[in-house]
Amino acid sequence: MLLPALPDRSGRASLTKSGSLYQHFAVEGSSLSQFDLEFNPRFKDLPEIAFFRESGLSAYAPILMDQTLIGVLACGAKLSDAPFTVHDFQLLTTMASQTGTVLRNARLVADLRKLNQGMQALNINLEEAKEQMEKLDEVKTDFVTIASHELRTPLAQIRGYTDIMDALNEGGALDQDKMSGLVGNLRKATERMEELIAAMLDVSQLDVNAMNLHFTQTSLESVMRMAIEPLTDAIKQRKLTLAARGLRGLPIVQADLQRLVQAFRNIVVNAIKFTPDGGKIDISAMLEPAQAPGEQDYVLITIKDTGVGIEKENLELIFRKFYRAYDPGLHSTGTYKFMGAGPGLGLTIAQGVIEGHGGKIWAESPGHNMQTYPGTTFFIRLPVVPPEDARRVMPFQIPEAVSKDPTIVHTS
Repeated sequence: MLLPALPDRSGRASLTKSGSLYQHFAVEGSSLSQFDLEFNPRFKDLPEIAFFRESGLSAYAPILMDQTLIGVLACGAKLSDAPFTVHDFQLLTTMASQTGTVLRNARLVADLRKLNQGMQALNINLEEAKEQMEKLDEVKTDFVTIASHELRTPLAQIRGYTDIMDALNEGGALDQDKMSGLVGNLRKATERMEELIAAMLDVSQLDVNAMNLHFTQTSLESVMRMAIEPLTDAIKQRKLTLAARGLRGLPIVQADLQRLVQAFRNIVVNAIKFTPDGGKIDISAMLEPAQAPGEQDYVLITIKDTGVGIEKENLELIFRKFYRAYDPGLHSTGTYKFMGAGPGLGLTIAQGVIEGHGGKIWAESPGHNMQTYPGTTFFIRLPVVPPEDARRVMPFQIPEAVSKDPTIVHTS
């Protein structure tokens, strides 16, 4: 029978560390009989004596592990009722010592197994990290290809149209109608470059927590309408069906109107690009009231498409800058064409804006399939009132030495 040496919850089988009985077992390491406990003046009036008396046992030996008392090995009276001899106590002490060794070895084995499990978990994490690093390395290569293509296309258009204008002007054939058409095409090319550069600047601001958010009261219905209106022509051309419900009647939220419109537009554009012609995009919203006093009310917006879907291992990676879940060879220069894609910054910016509002964005999809089109659903959870620590992404501070330099012009 093992009796715990340290105090347990009931206190019935505990040994007081400062008591003489504990000191005998822990320091001297020798065995005792019940007779010794009852009649040795050293153990007189100890509270533990009553427990040992009630147990009906006759001899006790300490179990030590690394010179620490962890228990007591106890045995009952002999069948012959003969008294315990010196040899009996030596045998009992040996058994207690071996018990301590077994327990120590068992603990070492348990610790070793736990260590092995930890090492296995670390190896799995390292393997996953290695795979992600390999994917991100591919992403960088893909971005160089895509970004150079994105920039080269409008630059080629600008150069081409300016050459045409110059040739027509030299030949005296540049009339008002031709001028208007060429200028319009130049404007579209420059706007495309501006969009790409603005997206890169936004991501760089997120990297250094320098995106400044200005919160005002607004309605999510107005935000979503402003996000969708510029996409109406593209939706019609692609013969897509877009429906929005549940936005009217939601409470007024505090948000940066311009940035929130940008975030929702990026998500809807993503749905347009990866939904085949004739597909559907459904937008819905609902209020999530606070569950307890002091908690926050949230609004949950879902944007669901009937597109090609996303593999489960890519559901988090799609929010990383420059990441594309599909073959860059499928890249199209068309802003809203099926399977067209930009440099892979839209969802990154959307995530940064949503989290800057104290919210959360995530995606769910059964998987990727170009035949069955399983679709993807984006979830955006926004607080009605952003928490204080999320009300503003820290603005980028201009160093004092730079701000006072009269040779540098600062713009707001």
